[in-house]
Amino acid sequence: MHLSPLRPLRHPRLPVGWKAGAFVLLLALSFACAQEVPTSAVSLLDAIVESLRGGGQRAILDITVLRGDEETRYEIEMISDGTERSLTRVLAPPREAGQAFLVDGNELFIYAPRLGRALRIPPSGRSDGFLGSDLSYDDLAGDEVRDAYEATILERTDREVILSLVPLPGAATPYGELRFRASLPDLAPQELTYFDQRDTAVKRLRLSDYRVLEDGRSVPLRFEVEDLTEGGGRTVASWRDAVFDVTPPDACFTLQALERGCAW
Repeated sequence: MHLSPLRPLRHPRLPVGWKAGAFVLLLALSFACAQEVPTSAVSLLDAIVESLRGGGQRAILDITVLRGDEETRYEIEMISDGTERSLTRVLAPPREAGQAFLVDGNELFIYAPRLGRALRIPPSGRSDGFLGSDLSYDDLAGDEVRDAYEATILERTDREVILSLVPLPGAATPYGELRFRASLPDLAPQELTYFDQRDTAVKRLRLSDYRVLEDGRSVPLRFEVEDLTEGGGRTVASWRDAVFDVTPPDACFTLQALERGCAW
């Protein structure tokens, strides 16, 4: 019997770019396995707030305030340490340029160039409109929802979670409840609705245009706030030139930096 020589096995030809595609798939699968969604309301809120803030950051904010037929635009520089401190300065329009706002824990200071000095605002002032907009100082900082409210899980599905936030005794807030909605499993903040003491929705913050950081957090770069009361307006804030997960120097969060700015 004549036996033919063995031929080497031929591997099937793989499409161009298969290695890159396989790497991306493996990376996504490994991240999905590593990402654990918290189960308690407190842990969920912590994770959502961390995504909302994006850690230490520096960015330019373009803010548009809509009131009926009137439209006002601001350009803002914001520096935050990602915890309890932030410095915000108005760059434009010229008539407002130089105004600055310093948040340091529960302390809020405002610098008015016309007065030439800093003014301390009481904690209750953190819920006031920023530059007359529908955004509050707490909307920008994100800490108040974690520090001044008790969280419970109102609703949870495979795709999203809704937290009910009720003010702690003595909390300096005009609201009776907040409802915070986030997507799952990434815990990207989607919407925050504010209710007054009569359980009527009076304000809604919608978040979108996400940037995914290296650790998997989805940080929103667009805030849209709607005043739900009669005759209310709307404010849109968009982040640009944003750098996240940085560590600003302590000198950026002083009264001197509030008046003169932080060259960092």
